Amino acid sequence: MKIAIQNQRKERDRLLSLPYIPRQTIYNFDELLKSPNIKLLTGPRRVGKSTQALLMLRGKNFAYLNFDDNELLKKWDEQQAEMLLGEIYPNYEYLLLDEVQNIDGWDVWVNKLYRRGVNLVITGSNAKMLSGEMATVLTGRYLEINMLPFSLAEASQFASRLGNAEKIQDDFLKNGGYPETFTQGYCQKT
Repeated sequence: MKIAIQNQRKERDRLLSLPYIPRQTIYNFDELLKSPNIKLLTGPRRVGKSTQALLMLRGKNFAYLNFDDNELLKKWDEQQAEMLLGEIYPNYEYLLLDEVQNIDGWDVWVNKLYRRGVNLVITGSNAKMLSGEMATVLTGRYLEINMLPFSLAEASQFASRLGNAEKIQDDFLKNGGYPETFTQGYCQKT
């Protein structure tokens, strides 16, 4: 498990070094992070929840666990994970749990961390995380940040910076505003 968490630290640091398209949002992430409530980023798959969580925490001392990792899931032990997080991320202020719904009993563990005062940022995209069940599981303990694909305005702004404004409407209608397909198509042309 230690190797999996160490590898995820390297992954986190690599991801933080990449350039990203800033999202237009109604949220003040600095204010949200001050809250002791769980910050829960929800939305459809591939809309940028994990990226937004990383950007919220960029420049802050935070630990990172990505549960879309079979190496971590195969060896999962919450007590050992908590010990290793303290070792690999000394004195971390925030804990980012990416796709936490992939572990059995995630809700009990998250509630335990919350009661211990861990400042949590969580992403999730499956039906369990998006349903009304979340209101029951974490009642009164979370602030929901709903993520959607890029809007046409966001896509147009990005395309204009790259000099591709003419193609944006056709591409947006064809591919939608999903960040990965959108950015790959335009970044490859520059």
